[in-house]
Amino acid sequence: MRIPLTHRLRPSGNRIARLEAEVAELQDAVEESRRLNERLSDVLDVITELLVPSVDRDDALLREALDKLQTSRKRAT
Repeated sequence: MRIPLTHRLRPSGNRIARLEAEVAELQDAVEESRRLNERLSDVLDVITELLVPSVDRDDALLREALDKLQTSRKRAT
């Protein structure tokens, strides 16, 4: 005996709770991805400043990039 389509599509309390838990898990994953992307961006800023020839290097920008990287590292842990 097949269950009618209208009964199969009707959300049950258990299914809703499961879906809400999945959404919460996905939101956490997205937030973690954002933090990691921000950290990667900070690392790239530092690397870019370090790879610039010393004649053109702006030590203030390097210090700022390193400080930003340090701050993002503290947030990531």
